[in-house]
Amino acid sequence: MEGPPEDLAKDQQDERLTDSWVPVMLVSEDLTPLPHAERALPIIGMFSGLMGRGNLARYRVAVLRELAILPRSRLSIRAIQDAVAWMEQSSVTRMVQDLRAAGLLIYDSRGGTYQLGAEARVVAAICGALTSSGVDYARIIKILAATMRLADAMSAPAKVAYATFLSAVAVLEFDYDELTRLLDDHSDQSLLEAARMAESHVEDMRSLLEEQADMFARFQEDAQFLEHDQRAHHMIASLGRRADEVVVLLSRRASMRLHGDLRVDRQDLRNMVVQCDIETLASLVRDTAPVPVFLPAQDAVAAFSALDEYLGRERRRPLQPPQPVELDLQSPGDPEIDPADIAVRRLRELVSAGDAMLHDWVVCGTWSDAACRVIDAVEAWSRYGPAGDMTIGIELNALHGVRRIADREVGWMSLTAVRRQTEHLPT
Repeated sequence: MEGPPEDLAKDQQDERLTDSWVPVMLVSEDLTPLPHAERALPIIGMFSGLMGRGNLARYRVAVLRELAILPRSRLSIRAIQDAVAWMEQSSVTRMVQDLRAAGLLIYDSRGGTYQLGAEARVVAAICGALTSSGVDYARIIKILAATMRLADAMSAPAKVAYATFLSAVAVLEFDYDELTRLLDDHSDQSLLEAARMAESHVEDMRSLLEEQADMFARFQEDAQFLEHDQRAHHMIASLGRRADEVVVLLSRRASMRLHGDLRVDRQDLRNMVVQCDIETLASLVRDTAPVPVFLPAQDAVAAFSALDEYLGRERRRPLQPPQPVELDLQSPGDPEIDPADIAVRRLRELVSAGDAMLHDWVVCGTWSDAACRVIDAVEAWSRYGPAGDMTIGIELNALHGVRRIADREVGWMSLTAVRRQTEHLPT
Protein backbone atom coordinates (compact mmCIF):
# COMPACT_ATOMS: atom_id res chain seq x y z
CA MET A 1 0.00 0.00 0.00
CA GLU A 2 1.16 3.51 -0.78
CA GLY A 3 0.22 6.66 1.05
CA PRO A 4 -0.99 9.85 -0.56
CA PRO A 5 1.56 12.08 -2.26
CA GLU A 6 3.59 14.23 0.09
CA ASP A 7 2.04 17.49 -1.11
CA LEU A 8 -1.49 16.14 -0.71
CA ALA A 9 -0.68 14.69 2.74
CA LYS A 10 0.78 18.04 3.82
CA ASP A 11 -2.32 19.89 2.57
CA GLN A 12 -4.59 17.47 4.41
CA GLN A 13 -2.62 17.88 7.63
CA ASP A 14 -2.78 21.66 7.38
CA GLU A 15 -6.52 21.54 6.83
CA ARG A 16 -6.99 19.19 9.80
CA LEU A 17 -4.96 21.39 12.12
CA THR A 18 -6.63 24.65 11.10
CA ASP A 19 -10.22 23.27 10.79
CA SER A 20 -10.58 25.45 7.70
CA TRP A 21 -13.10 23.20 5.97
CA VAL A 22 -16.65 22.11 6.84
CA PRO A 23 -18.03 18.71 5.80
CA VAL A 24 -20.97 18.74 3.44
CA MET A 25 -24.16 17.40 5.11
CA LEU A 26 -26.71 15.30 3.20
CA VAL A 27 -29.40 15.40 5.90
CA SER A 28 -30.44 17.71 8.73
CA GLU A 29 -28.22 17.72 11.83
CA ASP A 30 -31.15 16.50 13.94
CA LEU A 31 -30.92 13.18 12.10
CA THR A 32 -27.20 12.74 12.84
CA PRO A 33 -25.14 12.05 16.00
CA LEU A 34 -23.86 15.65 15.91
CA PRO A 35 -26.16 16.97 18.72
CA HIS A 36 -24.86 14.29 21.10
CA ALA A 37 -21.28 15.01 20.06
CA GLU A 38 -21.79 18.72 20.64
CA ARG A 39 -22.86 18.05 24.25
CA ALA A 40 -19.54 16.32 24.87
CA LEU A 41 -17.42 19.14 23.44
CA PRO A 42 -17.07 21.21 26.67
CA ILE A 43 -15.44 18.35 28.59
CA ILE A 44 -13.51 17.15 25.53
CA GLY A 45 -12.28 20.73 25.18
CA MET A 46 -10.87 20.47 28.68
CA PHE A 47 -8.89 17.43 27.61
CA SER A 48 -7.64 19.45 24.68
CA GLY A 49 -6.58 22.26 27.03
CA LEU A 50 -4.94 19.69 29.29
CA MET A 51 -2.90 18.28 26.41
CA GLY A 52 -2.13 21.65 24.77
CA ARG A 53 0.93 21.80 22.57
CA GLY A 54 4.49 20.89 23.40
CA ASN A 55 5.73 18.63 26.17
CA LEU A 56 3.86 20.07 29.18
CA ALA A 57 0.88 17.72 29.00
CA ARG A 58 2.22 15.21 31.52
CA TYR A 59 2.98 18.03 33.98
CA ARG A 60 -0.57 19.38 33.68
CA VAL A 61 -2.07 15.91 34.19
CA ALA A 62 0.16 15.22 37.21
CA VAL A 63 -0.63 18.56 38.89
CA LEU A 64 -4.36 18.16 38.20
CA ARG A 65 -4.33 14.71 39.80
CA GLU A 66 -2.51 16.06 42.85
CA LEU A 67 -5.10 18.81 43.33
CA ALA A 68 -8.06 16.45 42.83
CA ILE A 69 -7.12 14.26 45.80
CA LEU A 70 -6.63 17.10 48.29
CA PRO A 71 -9.17 17.10 51.15
CA ARG A 72 -9.97 20.81 50.80
CA SER A 73 -12.00 22.18 47.91
CA ARG A 74 -10.74 25.79 48.04
CA LEU A 75 -6.98 26.09 47.79
CA SER A 76 -4.68 29.05 48.07
CA ILE A 77 -1.64 29.23 45.83
CA ARG A 78 0.53 28.45 48.87
CA ALA A 79 -1.50 25.30 49.61
CA ILE A 80 -1.13 24.22 45.99
CA GLN A 81 2.62 24.78 46.10
CA ASP A 82 2.84 22.70 49.29
CA ALA A 83 0.79 19.91 47.71
CA VAL A 84 3.00 19.82 44.61
CA ALA A 85 6.20 19.70 46.64
CA TRP A 86 8.07 17.88 43.86
CA MET A 87 8.04 20.97 41.63
CA GLU A 88 9.70 24.35 42.14
CA GLN A 89 7.21 26.93 43.45
CA SER A 90 7.45 29.36 40.56
CA SER A 91 6.86 26.47 38.15
CA VAL A 92 3.80 25.44 40.16
CA THR A 93 2.44 28.97 39.91
CA ARG A 94 2.87 28.99 36.13
CA MET A 95 1.24 25.56 35.88
CA VAL A 96 -1.75 26.80 37.93
CA GLN A 97 -2.17 29.74 35.56
CA ASP A 98 -1.98 27.33 32.63
CA LEU A 99 -4.72 25.10 34.12
CA ARG A 100 -6.84 28.16 34.85
CA ALA A 101 -6.54 29.30 31.25
CA ALA A 102 -7.66 25.84 30.12
CA GLY A 103 -10.78 26.07 32.30
CA LEU A 104 -9.68 23.32 34.66
CA LEU A 105 -9.22 25.63 37.68
CA ILE A 106 -11.70 28.26 38.84
CA TYR A 107 -10.28 31.35 40.55
CA ASP A 108 -12.20 33.14 43.31
CA SER A 109 -10.96 36.73 43.36
CA ARG A 110 -12.69 37.55 46.67
CA GLY A 111 -10.91 34.83 48.65
CA GLY A 112 -7.89 34.55 46.40
CA THR A 113 -8.39 30.77 46.13
CA TYR A 114 -8.60 28.16 43.39
CA GLN A 115 -10.95 25.21 43.09
CA LEU A 116 -11.66 22.37 40.69
CA GLY A 117 -15.01 22.46 38.97
CA ALA A 118 -17.17 19.37 38.54
CA GLU A 119 -15.99 18.87 34.96
CA ALA A 120 -12.35 19.20 35.99
CA ARG A 121 -12.76 16.50 38.65
CA VAL A 122 -14.23 14.16 36.03
CA VAL A 123 -11.30 14.92 33.73
CA ALA A 124 -8.83 14.23 36.56
CA ALA A 125 -10.55 10.93 37.44
CA ILE A 126 -10.53 9.78 33.81
CA CYS A 127 -6.87 10.74 33.46
CA GLY A 128 -6.11 8.65 36.53
CA ALA A 129 -8.00 5.68 35.10
CA LEU A 130 -6.15 5.98 31.79
CA THR A 131 -2.67 5.67 33.33
CA SER A 132 -1.86 2.61 31.22
CA SER A 133 0.52 1.93 28.39
CA GLY A 134 -2.40 0.94 26.14
CA VAL A 135 -5.77 -0.78 25.95
CA ASP A 136 -5.62 -4.49 26.74
CA TYR A 137 -7.86 -6.17 24.18
CA ALA A 138 -8.62 -8.92 26.71
CA ARG A 139 -10.42 -6.30 28.83
CA ILE A 140 -12.08 -4.34 26.02
CA ILE A 141 -15.66 -5.32 26.95
CA LYS A 142 -14.99 -4.51 30.63
CA ILE A 143 -13.80 -1.08 29.51
CA LEU A 144 -16.88 -0.55 27.36
CA ALA A 145 -19.10 -1.59 30.27
CA ALA A 146 -17.32 0.98 32.47
CA THR A 147 -18.03 3.72 29.92
CA MET A 148 -21.71 2.73 29.96
CA ARG A 149 -21.76 3.16 33.74
CA LEU A 150 -20.03 6.53 33.34
CA ALA A 151 -22.64 7.66 30.81
CA ASP A 152 -25.42 6.62 33.17
CA ALA A 153 -23.79 8.46 36.09
CA MET A 154 -23.54 11.66 34.00
CA SER A 155 -27.22 11.37 32.93
CA ALA A 156 -26.19 11.10 29.29
CA PRO A 157 -28.88 10.17 26.76
CA ALA A 158 -29.67 6.47 26.86
CA LYS A 159 -28.74 6.14 23.20
CA VAL A 160 -25.11 6.86 24.11
CA ALA A 161 -24.91 3.75 26.30
CA TYR A 162 -26.90 1.89 23.66
CA ALA A 163 -24.25 2.74 21.06
CA THR A 164 -21.52 1.44 23.39
CA PHE A 165 -23.48 -1.79 23.74
CA LEU A 166 -23.49 -2.19 19.97
CA SER A 167 -19.71 -1.68 19.99
CA ALA A 168 -19.37 -4.55 22.50
CA VAL A 169 -21.47 -6.78 20.24
CA ALA A 170 -19.13 -5.89 17.37
CA VAL A 171 -16.19 -7.13 19.47
CA LEU A 172 -17.85 -10.56 19.79
CA GLU A 173 -18.47 -10.66 16.04
CA PHE A 174 -14.81 -9.83 15.40
CA ASP A 175 -13.73 -12.65 17.74
CA TYR A 176 -16.00 -15.07 15.89
CA ASP A 177 -14.57 -14.10 12.52
CA GLU A 178 -11.02 -14.33 13.90
CA LEU A 179 -11.62 -17.87 15.19
CA THR A 180 -13.02 -18.89 11.82
CA ARG A 181 -9.99 -17.46 10.00
CA LEU A 182 -7.51 -19.17 12.35
CA LEU A 183 -9.30 -22.49 11.90
CA ASP A 184 -8.63 -22.26 8.19
CA ASP A 185 -4.96 -21.33 8.79
CA HIS A 186 -4.37 -24.30 11.16
CA SER A 187 -2.38 -22.09 13.52
CA ASP A 188 -2.76 -24.03 16.77
CA GLN A 189 -1.03 -21.62 19.15
CA SER A 190 -2.76 -18.51 17.83
CA LEU A 191 -6.04 -20.40 17.65
CA LEU A 192 -5.85 -21.45 21.29
CA GLU A 193 -5.03 -17.91 22.40
CA ALA A 194 -7.94 -16.52 20.38
CA ALA A 195 -10.30 -19.14 21.86
CA ARG A 196 -9.29 -18.22 25.40
CA MET A 197 -9.75 -14.54 24.55
CA ALA A 198 -13.20 -15.25 23.11
CA GLU A 199 -14.25 -17.16 26.24
CA SER A 200 -13.18 -14.19 28.37
CA HIS A 201 -15.16 -11.76 26.20
CA VAL A 202 -18.25 -13.97 26.36
CA GLU A 203 -18.17 -13.93 30.17
CA ASP A 204 -17.64 -10.15 30.19
CA MET A 205 -20.57 -9.69 27.82
CA ARG A 206 -22.83 -11.74 30.07
CA SER A 207 -21.81 -9.51 33.00
CA LEU A 208 -22.51 -6.39 30.91
CA LEU A 209 -26.04 -7.56 30.11
CA GLU A 210 -26.73 -8.27 33.78
CA GLU A 211 -25.34 -4.93 34.98
CA GLN A 212 -27.21 -2.86 32.38
CA ALA A 213 -30.54 -4.68 32.64
CA ASP A 214 -32.25 -1.53 33.95
CA MET A 215 -30.92 0.57 31.09
CA PHE A 216 -31.95 -2.00 28.48
CA ALA A 217 -35.46 -2.07 29.95
CA ARG A 218 -36.01 1.45 28.56
CA PHE A 219 -35.76 0.10 25.00
CA GLN A 220 -38.12 -2.86 25.33
CA GLU A 221 -40.62 -1.13 23.04
CA ASP A 222 -37.96 -0.44 20.40
CA ALA A 223 -38.07 -3.09 17.69
CA GLN A 224 -34.56 -2.21 16.51
CA PHE A 225 -33.15 -2.68 20.02
CA LEU A 226 -34.90 -6.04 20.36
CA GLU A 227 -33.20 -7.07 17.16
CA HIS A 228 -29.75 -6.06 18.44
CA ASP A 229 -30.48 -7.63 21.84
CA GLN A 230 -31.22 -10.89 20.07
CA ARG A 231 -28.06 -10.38 18.06
CA ALA A 232 -26.03 -10.01 21.27
CA HIS A 233 -27.44 -13.18 22.84
CA HIS A 234 -26.93 -15.02 19.56
CA MET A 235 -23.27 -13.95 19.45
CA ILE A 236 -22.76 -15.01 23.08
CA ALA A 237 -24.10 -18.47 22.32
CA SER A 238 -22.36 -18.82 18.94
CA LEU A 239 -18.98 -17.49 20.06
CA GLY A 240 -19.04 -19.52 23.28
CA ARG A 241 -19.88 -22.68 21.33
CA ARG A 242 -17.21 -21.96 18.70
CA ALA A 243 -14.56 -21.34 21.40
CA ASP A 244 -15.45 -24.63 23.10
CA GLU A 245 -15.25 -26.44 19.76
CA VAL A 246 -11.80 -24.96 19.13
CA VAL A 247 -10.48 -26.10 22.50
CA VAL A 248 -11.90 -29.60 21.98
CA LEU A 249 -10.48 -29.73 18.44
CA LEU A 250 -7.01 -28.73 19.58
CA SER A 251 -7.13 -31.31 22.35
CA ARG A 252 -8.09 -34.08 19.90
CA ARG A 253 -5.47 -32.92 17.43
CA ALA A 254 -2.78 -33.08 20.08
CA SER A 255 -3.95 -36.54 21.15
CA MET A 256 -3.88 -37.79 17.55
CA ARG A 257 -0.37 -36.49 17.08
CA LEU A 258 0.79 -38.21 20.21
CA HIS A 259 -0.91 -41.57 19.77
CA GLY A 260 -1.85 -41.92 16.12
CA ASP A 261 -0.04 -40.13 13.37
CA LEU A 262 3.33 -39.90 15.07
CA ARG A 263 3.21 -43.48 16.41
CA VAL A 264 5.46 -42.71 19.32
CA ASP A 265 6.19 -45.70 21.56
CA ARG A 266 8.24 -46.18 24.70
CA GLN A 267 11.39 -47.02 22.82
CA ASP A 268 11.17 -43.79 20.82
CA LEU A 269 10.86 -41.84 24.04
CA ARG A 270 13.87 -43.69 25.52
CA ASN A 271 15.95 -42.90 22.45
CA MET A 272 14.96 -39.24 22.61
CA VAL A 273 15.92 -39.04 26.28
CA VAL A 274 19.31 -40.63 25.55
CA GLN A 275 20.03 -38.28 22.65
CA CYS A 276 18.92 -35.04 24.35
CA ASP A 277 21.05 -33.18 26.85
CA ILE A 278 19.75 -32.32 30.31
CA GLU A 279 18.97 -28.68 29.43
CA THR A 280 16.77 -29.68 26.49
CA LEU A 281 14.86 -32.22 28.58
CA ALA A 282 14.38 -29.65 31.34
CA SER A 283 12.92 -27.15 28.87
CA LEU A 284 10.43 -29.77 27.62
CA VAL A 285 9.03 -30.66 31.03
CA ARG A 286 9.57 -27.41 32.93
CA ASP A 287 5.95 -26.17 32.74
CA THR A 288 4.07 -29.49 32.60
CA ALA A 289 5.78 -32.22 34.61
CA PRO A 290 5.44 -32.13 38.42
CA VAL A 291 8.44 -32.68 40.62
CA PRO A 292 8.70 -36.45 41.34
CA VAL A 293 8.30 -37.69 44.88
CA PHE A 294 11.58 -39.08 46.21
CA LEU A 295 13.46 -39.75 49.42
CA PRO A 296 16.99 -38.42 49.74
CA ALA A 297 19.77 -40.89 50.39
CA GLN A 298 20.36 -41.53 54.08
CA ASP A 299 23.66 -41.87 55.95
CA ALA A 300 23.49 -45.29 57.61
CA VAL A 301 26.11 -44.38 60.25
CA ALA A 302 24.23 -41.24 61.22
CA ALA A 303 20.91 -43.10 61.32
CA PHE A 304 22.20 -45.86 63.65
CA SER A 305 23.98 -43.29 65.82
CA ALA A 306 20.71 -41.39 66.25
CA LEU A 307 18.89 -44.66 67.03
CA ASP A 308 21.53 -45.62 69.62
CA GLU A 309 21.25 -42.20 71.23
CA TYR A 310 17.48 -42.50 71.37
CA LEU A 311 17.56 -45.97 72.93
CA GLY A 312 20.16 -44.85 75.49
CA ARG A 313 18.00 -42.08 76.85
CA GLU A 314 16.77 -42.47 80.41
CA ARG A 315 13.06 -42.84 80.46
CA ARG A 316 11.25 -40.36 82.53
CA ARG A 317 9.13 -41.99 85.18
CA PRO A 318 6.11 -40.32 86.71
CA LEU A 319 6.70 -38.56 90.00
CA GLN A 320 5.66 -40.26 93.22
CA PRO A 321 2.62 -38.81 94.95
CA PRO A 322 3.44 -36.60 97.95
CA GLN A 323 3.46 -38.04 101.44
CA PRO A 324 0.25 -37.63 103.39
CA VAL A 325 0.22 -34.66 105.77
CA GLU A 326 -2.08 -34.29 108.75
CA LEU A 327 -4.21 -31.20 108.35
CA ASP A 328 -4.50 -28.76 111.22
CA LEU A 329 -8.23 -28.50 111.66
CA GLN A 330 -9.57 -25.82 113.99
CA SER A 331 -12.92 -25.95 115.60
CA PRO A 332 -15.36 -23.29 114.49
CA GLY A 333 -15.97 -20.35 116.77
CA ASP A 334 -18.97 -19.89 118.99
CA PRO A 335 -21.85 -19.13 116.62
CA GLU A 336 -23.62 -17.19 119.33
CA ILE A 337 -20.85 -14.53 119.48
CA ASP A 338 -21.83 -11.64 117.22
CA PRO A 339 -18.90 -9.44 115.99
CA ALA A 340 -21.23 -6.41 115.95
CA ASP A 341 -22.06 -6.88 119.63
CA ILE A 342 -18.35 -7.16 120.44
CA ALA A 343 -17.75 -3.91 118.51
CA VAL A 344 -20.46 -2.15 120.55
CA ARG A 345 -18.86 -3.22 123.82
CA ARG A 346 -15.37 -2.21 122.71
CA LEU A 347 -16.54 1.20 121.51
CA ARG A 348 -18.34 1.81 124.83
CA GLU A 349 -15.18 0.87 126.70
CA LEU A 350 -13.20 3.23 124.41
CA VAL A 351 -15.35 6.29 125.32
CA SER A 352 -15.74 5.43 128.98
CA ALA A 353 -12.65 7.59 129.71
CA GLY A 354 -13.75 10.40 127.40
CA ASP A 355 -13.91 11.29 123.69
CA ALA A 356 -11.67 9.22 121.40
CA MET A 357 -10.97 8.45 117.73
CA LEU A 358 -12.20 5.36 115.97
CA HIS A 359 -8.71 4.36 114.84
CA ASP A 360 -7.68 4.03 118.48
CA TRP A 361 -9.68 0.79 118.53
CA VAL A 362 -9.61 -0.22 114.87
CA VAL A 363 -5.84 -0.16 114.31
CA CYS A 364 -4.73 -3.34 116.02
CA GLY A 365 -2.68 -6.34 114.99
CA THR A 366 -2.43 -6.72 111.21
CA TRP A 367 -4.10 -5.08 108.24
CA SER A 368 -6.61 -7.94 108.11
CA ASP A 369 -7.52 -7.40 111.78
CA ALA A 370 -7.99 -3.67 111.21
CA ALA A 371 -10.19 -4.27 108.13
CA CYS A 372 -12.38 -6.70 110.11
CA ARG A 373 -12.78 -4.17 112.96
CA VAL A 374 -13.87 -1.45 110.52
CA ILE A 375 -16.50 -3.79 109.12
CA ASP A 376 -17.69 -4.69 112.63
CA ALA A 377 -17.92 -1.02 113.59
CA VAL A 378 -19.96 -0.18 110.50
CA GLU A 379 -22.28 -3.12 111.15
CA ALA A 380 -22.73 -2.11 114.80
CA TRP A 381 -23.50 1.50 113.85
CA SER A 382 -26.04 0.49 111.20
CA ARG A 383 -27.73 -2.00 113.52
CA TYR A 384 -27.76 -0.11 116.83
CA GLY A 385 -27.19 3.48 115.72
CA PRO A 386 -29.65 6.16 114.47
CA ALA A 387 -30.65 3.97 111.52
CA GLY A 388 -31.30 1.01 113.83
CA ASP A 389 -32.79 0.69 117.31
CA MET A 390 -30.66 3.63 118.69
CA THR A 391 -29.37 1.57 121.64
CA ILE A 392 -25.65 1.91 120.90
CA GLY A 393 -25.26 4.85 123.31
CA ILE A 394 -22.34 6.40 121.45
CA GLU A 395 -21.97 8.87 118.60
CA LEU A 396 -19.73 8.55 115.52
CA ASN A 397 -18.83 11.82 113.75
CA ALA A 398 -16.91 11.73 110.44
CA LEU A 399 -14.35 14.54 110.23
CA HIS A 400 -12.52 16.07 107.25
CA GLY A 401 -9.04 14.80 106.53
CA VAL A 402 -7.08 11.64 107.21
CA ARG A 403 -4.64 10.62 109.95
CA ARG A 404 -1.23 9.14 109.21
CA ILE A 405 -0.99 5.91 111.19
CA ALA A 406 2.12 4.16 109.81
CA ASP A 407 1.72 1.31 112.27
CA ARG A 408 0.47 -2.29 112.17
CA GLU A 409 0.34 -2.37 108.34
CA VAL A 410 -2.01 0.66 108.25
CA GLY A 411 -0.69 3.79 106.56
CA TRP A 412 -3.58 6.30 106.63
CA MET A 413 -7.12 6.31 107.99
CA SER A 414 -9.99 8.77 107.80
CA LEU A 415 -10.82 10.71 110.95
CA THR A 416 -13.91 9.54 112.86
CA ALA A 417 -14.62 10.83 116.38
CA VAL A 418 -16.30 8.61 118.98
CA ARG A 419 -18.33 10.34 121.73
CA ARG A 420 -20.50 9.08 124.51
CA GLN A 421 -24.22 9.87 124.73
CA THR A 422 -25.11 9.40 128.38
CA GLU A 423 -28.80 10.04 127.85
CA HIS A 424 -29.12 7.06 125.53
CA LEU A 425 -27.01 4.52 127.45
CA PRO A 426 -28.97 1.45 128.41
CA THR A 427 -29.34 0.56 132.04
